[in-house]
Amino acid sequence: MDKVQLHRKYSIFLGVLLSGYNVADKLYGAVFIILMSLRGVDPFQISIVFAVSSLSLAVFDYPSGNLSDLYGRKRMTALGFIIWGAGLGIFAAAGGLGLFIVSSVVMSLGIALISGSPQAWYFDEMEKLGMADYPKIALPRISGFVSAFAIVGALLGTLSSSIHYYLPVAAAGVLAAALGVYAWLRFADNYGSRTESSIAKEVYASSVQFIRSAEMRFILLRSILTHMALLAFLLSWQVYGVNQLKLPVNSLGILLVLFMAVISAASFLVSYLARRGVASIRIIISGTLISALGLLLVGLFPYKIIFIAGLLLFEFGLGMDKSSSGVWIQDFIPGSKRATFTSGLSALQSLAGFLITLLLGMMAEHLGYAFIWFFAAGALLVSNIVLLYFNSRFSRIGSQPVPQDVPQVS
Repeated sequence: MDKVQLHRKYSIFLGVLLSGYNVADKLYGAVFIILMSLRGVDPFQISIVFAVSSLSLAVFDYPSGNLSDLYGRKRMTALGFIIWGAGLGIFAAAGGLGLFIVSSVVMSLGIALISGSPQAWYFDEMEKLGMADYPKIALPRISGFVSAFAIVGALLGTLSSSIHYYLPVAAAGVLAAALGVYAWLRFADNYGSRTESSIAKEVYASSVQFIRSAEMRFILLRSILTHMALLAFLLSWQVYGVNQLKLPVNSLGILLVLFMAVISAASFLVSYLARRGVASIRIIISGTLISALGLLLVGLFPYKIIFIAGLLLFEFGLGMDKSSSGVWIQDFIPGSKRATFTSGLSALQSLAGFLITLLLGMMAEHLGYAFIWFFAAGALLVSNIVLLYFNSRFSRIGSQPVPQDVPQVS
């Protein structure tokens, strides 16, 4: 097969998996809380389901990367989708707290296997084609389509829930299982390297390698700082908007669609900038500054129109940051441990997020939401300081423009 045709087929394959994942996630997200409530689960019990889900995801996420590198990135992606689909099916049929907890654990296992694996497969296939720089252009564009499909998922979730509340979750389960079959059947797999005789020893050896890597420590620190800002947004914007600014509750859904549309637009912009040779570092820093400006506006001016404008700026900058940094960090991750290190970053970020959530809750209670917005903006600005120091110490191809002879995305 012609190399150009093959790299496009790989990009479409990855786009289908990630877009399908987002559709299924938004179908589930549209009704999962109300579904638990309708089936007799009280607010405290719902928080238990949340806690179990977060902790089980953190526990499963780290070793899942080792499994992907050892037994096949695409195979683990397929298995993850099938397990996630089974968990969604259990959730749709659950009638009490026990089954909801079981489903959350099963879904966390599936999501952990999916996390980072398809991207690791894609990066390695691009390297085999001699097109290691191509993802700097292609992945942001794929992210744009993925965000657009998130809007489709949210709308489908709203429409199908009017028929029955369990229908969006059941549809998400069927879609996830179908994506698993699709991933299993398409293309050949690729692998990382194995240095130990057992999985436990391999996980330990990878952990030591991860901890000893100064690059990974700096990238983890920056990711925790930006994740802190995202958590502040997720925990605060709906409560602040409705309780402080008196936004109507039915406007929240419209704002969610706007946020996803803005993230999609930002991703397409990143693809355009990368194609024009703008360095990843500049895109990431610009996006972070835009996000911080949006949060500062929300904190300084408690008015509805500025609140909406500020959050749109935050989401736009977030889209720029995530689309570019997701590719940039791959320049610092060993190809033989691509899924392992990606999952490690995700797992440690989740563990930090658990503690950060508690901290933000105490801040909101004792210091007010205005302080939360300033705190989140400050975290983003500090993340840029970390990034600039990192770039001065570990200058790599990730801080350079994309070569102009990289094939363009059609």
